[in-house]
Amino acid sequence: MILGVLILVPDSGLLRLIGGDPFVVAFWRGVGTCVVIWIFSVVHSPAEFVEQLIKPSWLSAGIIFAFGFSSLAFVIGVAYLGAATMLIFVSITPLSSAVASLVLFGEKTDRALWLAIIFGISGALIAGSAIPSNTPIEGFLAGLMVPVLTGLGISLTRHFPGKTIWPLYGLANCFVALVLFILLPSLSPPPGTEYFLVINACIVVPLSFALITIAPKYLPAPEVGLYLLLETLIGPLIVWLLVDEAPRLADYIGGLILITALVCLFSYRMKTANRLTHHY
Repeated sequence: MILGVLILVPDSGLLRLIGGDPFVVAFWRGVGTCVVIWIFSVVHSPAEFVEQLIKPSWLSAGIIFAFGFSSLAFVIGVAYLGAATMLIFVSITPLSSAVASLVLFGEKTDRALWLAIIFGISGALIAGSAIPSNTPIEGFLAGLMVPVLTGLGISLTRHFPGKTIWPLYGLANCFVALVLFILLPSLSPPPGTEYFLVINACIVVPLSFALITIAPKYLPAPEVGLYLLLETLIGPLIVWLLVDEAPRLADYIGGLILITALVCLFSYRMKTANRLTHHY
């Protein structure tokens, strides 16, 4: 999970470098992610790849919808809100995961995780920047859709019977790309940004989510969302390196709070696991 998030960190910075029409970027991102993650899936298990694509269920439909539209919304949100502000909205993901898991599956969140979520969101909010007053409504809608749909997707993934959801995640991106292909008059990316687009669509997104979507099989969905907040901590530093937007003092303060929450939760989980091991 942590490795997946670290690979995902440059995502928002690369989107800022690419610029241009966010829907065009989302199209190529969907195509690249679909192709690469389907290759992963076929190599991992050809039988599972075929089975997931030919045997639909409400769980698979929900995963496709959630991850497909959250990816599209993230690209739009970065375009309208900027990378740092978009990462504020991402900080709501663990709360969304906890609510989705409780409502859909009756999976309760323990006190330690709730405390970590509260401190994690607080740190992310401090680290983020203020939303500009002239931000269009599309930006707010995209910003809210990302954590809600990502949290829903993580919760559904935890209860999906397959070993991975790679075929479904690829299909989610394929559907988004297909819809944009039909609707967009032009699919040409901004000139000179093709290299960054390939890195984003064919390396950063598919590799990171190939790892991230494995985590809900072993961790509670809200905890997976909590680890995603590492992107909120490190993301502004990457944006600083790529597009020369220096982090503020609040970014460091919020990052310290977030890291403290994650370290405390991890230490508590390890202590609890060791206690149970010794008991048995």
